[in-house]
Amino acid sequence: MKKNYCLLLFCLTFFIPQLVFSQQMTVKKAAYFRKSKPLAEMTAVLPGLRDRSWKDSLVRNLAFDEHHPLVGQLTPAQPDPVRQISPPSIPNAGPILNFAGIGNVNGVYPPDTEGDVSPDYYFQMINLSFAIYDKQGNLLFGPVNNSTLWNGFIGPWTGTNDGDPVVLYDELADRWLASQFAVNTSNGTYWQLIAISQSPDPMGSYYQYAFEFPAFNDYPKFAVWPDAYYASFNMFGNYLRVAAAAFERDAMLAGDPNARMVLFDLPPNSDPWSMLPSDFDGNPPPNGAPNYFAYFTDNGFGAQEDAFKIWEFHVDWINVNNSSFQPVVSLAVAPFDAYFCDAPRGACIPQPSSDQGLETLSDRLMYRLQYRNFETYQTLMACHSVDFDGLAHAGIRWYEFRKTGTNPWAIYQQGTWAPDDLNRWMPSIAMNAIGDIALGYSVSSESYSPSIRYTGRTANAPLGQMNLQEAEIITGYYAQSNFGRWGDYAMMAVDPADDTSFWFTTEYVRNSWKTRIAKIRFDASPSLFAFAGPDTLICNIVPYNNLLSTANNYRTVAWTTSGDGHFNQPHEPHSIYFLGPQDKLSDSVKLSLTAFGYDLLSQLTDSMTLFLHPSPYCNAGKDTLICTGDPAYLNGVVYNADSIFWSTYGDGYFSDPYSLNTTYFPGNNDVNKGYVNLKLTAIPIAPCFFPIEDLMKLSIHVCTSTYEMAKDNPVIEVVPNPVHQIVQIRLKGFSHAPLSLQILDIKGNLLFSRNFKDFSEEITQTIDLNLVPSGTYLIQVVQEQKAIQKKLIKN
Repeated sequence: MKKNYCLLLFCLTFFIPQLVFSQQMTVKKAAYFRKSKPLAEMTAVLPGLRDRSWKDSLVRNLAFDEHHPLVGQLTPAQPDPVRQISPPSIPNAGPILNFAGIGNVNGVYPPDTEGDVSPDYYFQMINLSFAIYDKQGNLLFGPVNNSTLWNGFIGPWTGTNDGDPVVLYDELADRWLASQFAVNTSNGTYWQLIAISQSPDPMGSYYQYAFEFPAFNDYPKFAVWPDAYYASFNMFGNYLRVAAAAFERDAMLAGDPNARMVLFDLPPNSDPWSMLPSDFDGNPPPNGAPNYFAYFTDNGFGAQEDAFKIWEFHVDWINVNNSSFQPVVSLAVAPFDAYFCDAPRGACIPQPSSDQGLETLSDRLMYRLQYRNFETYQTLMACHSVDFDGLAHAGIRWYEFRKTGTNPWAIYQQGTWAPDDLNRWMPSIAMNAIGDIALGYSVSSESYSPSIRYTGRTANAPLGQMNLQEAEIITGYYAQSNFGRWGDYAMMAVDPADDTSFWFTTEYVRNSWKTRIAKIRFDASPSLFAFAGPDTLICNIVPYNNLLSTANNYRTVAWTTSGDGHFNQPHEPHSIYFLGPQDKLSDSVKLSLTAFGYDLLSQLTDSMTLFLHPSPYCNAGKDTLICTGDPAYLNGVVYNADSIFWSTYGDGYFSDPYSLNTTYFPGNNDVNKGYVNLKLTAIPIAPCFFPIEDLMKLSIHVCTSTYEMAKDNPVIEVVPNPVHQIVQIRLKGFSHAPLSLQILDIKGNLLFSRNFKDFSEEITQTIDLNLVPSGTYLIQVVQEQKAIQKKLIKN
């Protein structure tokens, strides 16, 4: 929507006639074809980080304002005229199934999240991997690289895995279609690879096809129709344009190697951009009905009006020259603004604690353009992102178009879903067989991490109104820093098993991007549940791995503690708790699990007590020095233990290895080495299981110097010995030559020294050892380069 255009520009825009395009049609057979082995027997190509820098030179990735230059004032003079004001009235208990999809296993941005559902399987395909699940959310196969589907299919694309995937379930044929482009090829050519399952089992065999394109076939979007598989592309070559293709569905389902493609490659200056083909659910369209392609225009970018444009693609496989692709109707819609801000690539959606915005892709309709045939009328469902207040807040414009009999398509209802200032974008919409509408999307703001929500509308709601309260499928945490890419699309599918349940998949953020898959029913009432686990006794030195905790029907959970420890995954039902220093001094700590409901209001907390049994304390004593020929008197300290035992790394023995207070008698090898390491082991009491060990080093010295002292046999007297505090050292029988009295620890560190030059025949030195740690020390007298030593024991 634009306001305040200059008069000249208005006149020029108003009188430009709608272009009628000449047919530029190409018919091509599949250049390559192969029948594959069953997927379960193919070599699975496991995901890994991929270098995607090659794509930068191929894709200009123009933002909308570059493709359609801004010509008008975008700030609306009034709020979005169809923004829903009244709050929804029907409570929303949330999805009935909610499980993790594929994460960022290839290290790429964005995920291009795609997925579809059959009566027995859910098939998710992202950029650049896929996985297959049963309908209870159990992973059956994957994730593997998308290239696994074409493994052994040799061509210029061999070795590539280029992405932009689409997967669709063909409910008329009970088959699967999977596709991705191949553009980083060995010979510079561009291809669309398509795999059609040969049975309803997505892990069975496939018919593999490759169709060549005249330029880079970016952003492929597929749709199932009775007479063809239709697809749209944004083409990057000498000029930007849209191409539309019809692939010969009947031939491809039969495994015909000559299956054809009819391609309309639009000429320069054509208006369409990022068109979507219509993909049907439920009853097929009337016989001979063309496939409907659509896109929108914004008068803020030079169009005559804010409008929804519908084209018809008619393919005639008997006489392909009768095929056509032409515009049929332009519907003026309620004014809107598709422009958000001038950030590169339109990365305007804010995130918490980050300057990195996320892309809106507000220049295009979001996948799918869903079609339904209710016999008395036909519907198309469409949606896209808009700036609903002129302040770059994103809301979702959605539409239901109807075609009755031979009348042209008309707007049946439209609305903008923006109940508050939280940004809602990257949507996908679908209608089920009873007319209920589900709308899924991403949410984010400066204070709210990118998360996944949905709302809905029952068939009897006021027109343009979502009457199902908003629910959050999964709550995100943190921000996607350094990368603005988001989407590029999401997928809301309808379950063909009942034609009423919805399945939605898209991305959210928890550190990196992740994807989620949810099954939604409006009439379901899943109950919020949280169980923190039973009260448990553990040893206080090990983390607590809580395997019995659980939660159901939640958008997020949060663990809290009464102590000072931390959880490794505080927002997952199963988490490991690491005890903090204060926890270890306590006999218990309370852990609480809070589950937050889908409805954004309800929450439920459950707690458990973690009783902490002290682990053994074990101290073998300080390193000790003994004299050769002496035993070592050991006094270990152990508590909170079931039993203890001593062991040696030498060849000596203990008087009683199972007593804390024991005597060690060194062996010959111990004496020859001059030391031995002794180990004290404490055996814990359950629930502690790990023995606690402590080592002490026993040094063994010859305590009389090899140098002969004076002939009158000098003596060192130590009184008392062992000593607790005050000790007297008396030196007798030394010559009158200067001497040094020293006290050393068993490691040889000097603790005290006194030099004597003039003295009588006896020297007395009193020492206060009160602050000296208990242990064995060495008193040494050095005189005339000779030494004599004596052991001192401090208790």
